[in-house]
This record gives sequence, structure tokens and C-alpha cells, in this order.
Amino acid sequence: MKQVQDTLKSIVENPRHIFKLTVQGVLVGIFAGLMVSLYRYLLYASEDVLRSYLDIINGNLIYIIVFFVGLIILGLLTAWLMRWERDAMGSGIPQVNAETKGFLDVNWYKTLFAKIVGGVFTALGGLSLGPEGPSVQIGAMAGKGVSKIFKESKTDELRLILVGSAVGITAAFNAPLAGVIFILEEINHGFDKTLVFIALVSAIVSDFISNLIFGQSTILSFPISNIPLSSYWLLILLGLVLGLLGYLYNVAMIKAEDLWAKIPNLSLEVKFVAVFIVSGVIALTLPQVSCGGHFMMDLLGVAMPSLTLLLIYFVAKALFSVFSFSSGAPGGIFLPILVLGAYIGAIFASVFIPICGLESVLIYKFIIISMAGFFTATVRSPITGIVLLSEMSGSTEALVAMLLVCLIAYIVPTLLGNEPIYEALLERLLNKRQEKFTPEPSRHVLSEYMVPLDCKYIGVEIQNIPFPKNSIVVSVIRNGSYVIAREDFKINYGDQIHILTDVNDFPYANREIEEIINGK
Repeated sequence: MKQVQDTLKSIVENPRHIFKLTVQGVLVGIFAGLMVSLYRYLLYASEDVLRSYLDIINGNLIYIIVFFVGLIILGLLTAWLMRWERDAMGSGIPQVNAETKGFLDVNWYKTLFAKIVGGVFTALGGLSLGPEGPSVQIGAMAGKGVSKIFKESKTDELRLILVGSAVGITAAFNAPLAGVIFILEEINHGFDKTLVFIALVSAIVSDFISNLIFGQSTILSFPISNIPLSSYWLLILLGLVLGLLGYLYNVAMIKAEDLWAKIPNLSLEVKFVAVFIVSGVIALTLPQVSCGGHFMMDLLGVAMPSLTLLLIYFVAKALFSVFSFSSGAPGGIFLPILVLGAYIGAIFASVFIPICGLESVLIYKFIIISMAGFFTATVRSPITGIVLLSEMSGSTEALVAMLLVCLIAYIVPTLLGNEPIYEALLERLLNKRQEKFTPEPSRHVLSEYMVPLDCKYIGVEIQNIPFPKNSIVVSVIRNGSYVIAREDFKINYGDQIHILTDVNDFPYANREIEEIINGK
């Protein structure tokens, strides 16, 4: 009974409990902010080392041999590291998603170490992988570490994991608001007032740390001009293009994973060595597309490449990104997606700006809009994409144009029946990780669910809603006030329903409750 009472404290507006979580949020902001900033710094340094070595090779056969020997060693080290901690493989966002839904309970310090070191290895190897997905997992594991130190309830542990995830986006992009919105839109899929407050506190702290280390300038410094209203039809066309390409990219990512799985008797060591060797060949022949994509973004800001080069870089980057990520190497697709979006915008503008007689400087507006649109088409998180690019560019002048493009880019792959990339990766992760379930000591998890407008149980009494057997509706927030949820209580649109579940039932109960509430 005491466990139930301790868990219920988190739904009562108890100032002491909120203050304690706020202090922990500050600690998560410091710890996660430092860890993600360290990761970001090491990746930059690793990419600089790689490019410096490529500059001195100059066709020297001995240097080239040394280069490929080093790549083989990096591939073997990465394979060993991923065997030591398999939860550090891939992006990291599906793993965080699985943990917050109760399907995983990873070792936070092992994952933290393996993700950072593995990311350094892949950056040194030049793989086309981004730092932002891993940054989300690094932040989440830092949040879990803080919760373990304070021996928090499972409910608050999950909150601090989500708070750390927000720090991951914040410290990677200097975008605190996008970090908070990302966890609500992409991971939590709900609105928890306490979570939002603590996440904002943590994001501000981590953003301060990140700015101290990397400076306060925005990630993008492109000039932004307004697109004439008479040319807004171009945005509709751009949205359609982005939606279709986002669909193709998602399909390619999943098909590439399937192709790797079909290779018989393929060990992790052989796979990663092959990936690192291919990466080395690309680094020697087309170094512009190596690594996550910072160099490709810099190319757009220095001198706009020709249309032919833009097309070559785009196709090569897309194929190399799919190849790198589908191997399971530690790294994300967040940055490659944004880079590909930028190049789609540059290609689109290079074609239509001369045709429509527009100012050439508008190419940068199309680049920023396209980054948000392609992110939306693949991840299906339009609000995160819009806010992220607004913070990255330091401007809201493209807000309306981004809204229009993102809405269309969202609709196209959805109508084509394509799953958002992180949801598809989560399902595949859970299918791979089907293993014997080891029950934890009985603890309670309190989850919050927002009733949408299309919920078929609006106006229905709680006793007549088929919630899972071992789940208890304990309270509802309606119009800002807490209401004790009796059996004859009827739910309404906008209600925030708090449901108590045992930790061992939570993974499956949570999925069932989401299907009931969201009418799936």
C-alpha cells in the first residue's frame, strides 16, 4: 500500500514533490548537458582528425594502407563494443522509446559509455551517421542515472529519462524548445504538466552549458528573404516532392535492414568491418558525403554548388546514409535527414528560381523550409521540425511557409501507408528483442493519457471502458482540476487520465490503453 501511496504523490500538486523533481531536473540538465556536449565535441574532433588525414594522404600508398588497416580495427572495436552493450546499437531513439513504454530496462552507465565511444569510432570511420539520435539516448541514460542515485519511483524514473531525452536535442542543436516538444510529440505522445515543467528547467540548464562550450551563435546562419505570395504555389509543389522522397527514404531504410538480415552467417565483426571499408572508399573518392553532414551543410553556406553537384551529393549521401544506418552501427539519422532536406531544397530552388524569375538569395529560404519538411515526411513530427528549424536559424520569418510545406509533407507518406521511421524502427527493435521476460520486484507506474477528440469512449463511464484488467484509473485532470475517478465518471475530450499499472504489466497495458484512448 505504501508503494501505491508513494506513486500517487506524483499526481497531487505537492509543492515539495515538484521542488524535489525540479532539483533533479537541474541535475539532469547539468549531467546530461555535459555528457552530450562531450559527445558533440568528440565527434567534431574525430571528423577533423579524419579530414586532416585525408588531406595528407595525397595518393600515398602507404598512408592509404594504414588508413584501411585503421578502419578494420575500428570496425572490430565497434563490433566488440556493441556485443558488450547491444542497447547502444543504432540511433538510440527507438531504445529510449521502448524503455519509456516498459519494454526495455537498460544498464544506463554501460549504454552511456558504449554510445559515446561507439559514436567516436563511427565518426573516425567517416560513416554517414548523425549525433542527435545518440544524443537523445545519452541524455536519457544520464536522466536514468540521476533517478537511480535518488532511488526514485518508476514513474519519476521514466519522467527523468524523458527529461534527459529533451536535453539530448537541446545540447545537440542549441534548441531547448524543440527538445521539449520532441519528447512530447515523438516519445511520450501525451501532455504531462510536471514533465513539461521539469523538462523546460533541464533544457534551459543544458542549453546554458552548451552555449558556454560551443558559443551562442545559431547552427544555421543563412540569409532569409520572403517568398512572394504569388509564388506560394511552389511551396505546395515542394511539399509534395518532400513527402514522396520522405516515403522513399523510409522504405529504403527498412528494406536495407532486411537485406542485411538476409545475408547468411554474417557476424557483427564482418558486417562492421565491411561498412567501415566502404566508408573509407567513399572518403577517398567523394569525401564531401562522409560523416554526419556538417561538411555538406558548410558547402551550401560557402558557395552554392552547381545543380549537377547538388544532385550527385544528394544521391550519394542518401545511399550512404541508408547503408550506414541499416548496418546497426551506433549513430543516428537525424542530421543526415536534415542535410538531405537541405539539398532537396537547394536542388528544387536551383531549378525553379530561374524559371520564376525570383531572387537568387531565396535559395536559402527553400533550404530551411525543406529541412523542416523532409524531417516531417520521415519522422512525422511536424511541430518539432518547425520549431527546431526556427531555433536553428534564429528566425521565425519562414514559419508560415514551413507550416504549409510540413503539412503537405506529412500527408503524402501518411496517405501512402508509410509508418514514421522511428515507430517502424521501434517495432523492429521489439520484434528482435523478444526474449524471456524477467519480472521486476512489484512497483507501480503512473501513466498519463490525453483523451483526443475522436476517442470513441467520450461520454462513457469508466466502468464500461475495457481498460486492461490490472490497470486502475485513479484520477483525471479536467479544466485544470483533479477529479477522483469513480466508476460512474464519464470521460470527456481533453481529460488527462492517470492510470496506475504494475511495472511488470506496464509494457503491454500501456500499448492496450493507447489503442483504447486513441481509437486505433
